[in-house]
Amino acid sequence: MFDEMPRKKPNMCHGEPSGGGASMAPADRLSALPDEVLHHVMSFLRAWEVARTCVLSRRWLHLWASAPCVDLRVWRIGRHRAPPEGFAKFVYRFFLERDASAPVDTLRLLSSPGCVGATDWRFSSPSYDDPEDYSTDDVDMWIDAAIKRGARVIQLAGHPKEDDCADFEGVNIISSYLKHMMLSASFLSDRMLRQLSSRCPSLQVLDLKDCYMRGREISSVSLRSLTIVECKIQEDLTIAAPNLISLRCVKPYYRAPLFQNMGSIATASIILDDSFLHVGFEPEVNLIHETGYNDGSDSDCSPEDDPRYCSDSCSDASTCEYSEVPTDNEDEQCDDHDQVQGHCKHCKCKDGPHWIKRGYGHRNRFRADKILGGDNVLLSLSNATSLELLADAGEVILDRELKTCPVFSNLKTLSLGEWCMAAQFGPLISFLQHSPNLERLFLELKLYDDDDSKEEMEDSTRLVGRSFSCAHLKMVKIKCSEHETRVHLLAELFRANGPVDKIYVRRQSTCHYIESW
Repeated sequence: MFDEMPRKKPNMCHGEPSGGGASMAPADRLSALPDEVLHHVMSFLRAWEVARTCVLSRRWLHLWASAPCVDLRVWRIGRHRAPPEGFAKFVYRFFLERDASAPVDTLRLLSSPGCVGATDWRFSSPSYDDPEDYSTDDVDMWIDAAIKRGARVIQLAGHPKEDDCADFEGVNIISSYLKHMMLSASFLSDRMLRQLSSRCPSLQVLDLKDCYMRGREISSVSLRSLTIVECKIQEDLTIAAPNLISLRCVKPYYRAPLFQNMGSIATASIILDDSFLHVGFEPEVNLIHETGYNDGSDSDCSPEDDPRYCSDSCSDASTCEYSEVPTDNEDEQCDDHDQVQGHCKHCKCKDGPHWIKRGYGHRNRFRADKILGGDNVLLSLSNATSLELLADAGEVILDRELKTCPVFSNLKTLSLGEWCMAAQFGPLISFLQHSPNLERLFLELKLYDDDDSKEEMEDSTRLVGRSFSCAHLKMVKIKCSEHETRVHLLAELFRANGPVDKIYVRRQSTCHYIESW
């Protein structure tokens, strides 16, 4: 049926005897499994590998044609598979000869084939050397074919070694079946965003990474989960999703979105960097097309499930209870010893604690009127039960929105970054004053080595009159550098304002800690 497939049927199938008839072949238990199970197995294979199963036996002859998952990716997580020669023709024939009554549940593909003649592809078929085997027009037609077959999940990624960007000009994203849309390295016009918002009434998950966005609004009553990671937002973008439960907005470029009508939010993660949002920002080359995405976190799960946020035992080697943390005098003695030795305590870098002076502790400061977007962010998250707000010191948007901070009545788990440590811990205290039912607090401190930060640390010792009440707060975990001295001030602050069952400190060597940021 397919040119690249072997035409000769295997000798042994369905337990038939081999040539001499002297012995029986072992029973084919795999073929005895239900179609649903075999289709699940096929979901781990590429489309051309699925098609080749038709030669296994009569049981498999037509099974491929109703497989609900169509994976057309020629590159995935560093693993390479040799697609058939004439890949575009293969895909057209694959769709043509599929069972017309079988829906395409899941479609996975890349916006371009990449430079397949490169040495790192390690293809087993050396004759496949045409880098223009398919185009974005072909991708549009394949997406259109999947939508017409009732696709519920569409995953489109830009090839990590190519700059081609899907723009969806040749396809209408109109579907009553589509539930999950995952896009990376794609261009989303206003037309595309409007179709996703109003012409996909069942859309529940929208996952956007490294995308160019030139639209005014994402407005959907069906949306439950929204992820926007390192996207270039080129117009003022409003997000209105009254039934949204989960939100991740990580380091947007040009401007941060405006959030409206999001009262159902349960978990949210907002990570901002003012250096990407100020007026006149110009991105460096290859900001979008990276080999992979890493926002510095250990996982994509919510704060409750994130392995960074350990359980009450907090048993990892670098975490201890505050009572085990050396005092300021002990810290100074350790620092003096480390500097004499000429290297950090837990690593071999020659510059010791002053290694941070190479620019890793730089703080960007911008005028508030020069930072674009981000209005209404805290008010939109006021009903959340789990909230993560990470940014560097001097961050503008969160500080601005904190002036009209709402009460977070449902908030149980809160994670805050360096931005909340300024002004005698003012932002931190303000959040605690507005979170009466908070149970777990995670703080990520960033080590700086300049005169301004030292002055702020000295100012932070004046905590008189800065009180809050968190009667339900059970655990505080502080992640910081091993040379961080504000840990003692924070411990003093929490102990002075109510009983906290556990205060944990995760201290890392300066070099390793900065690399993690």
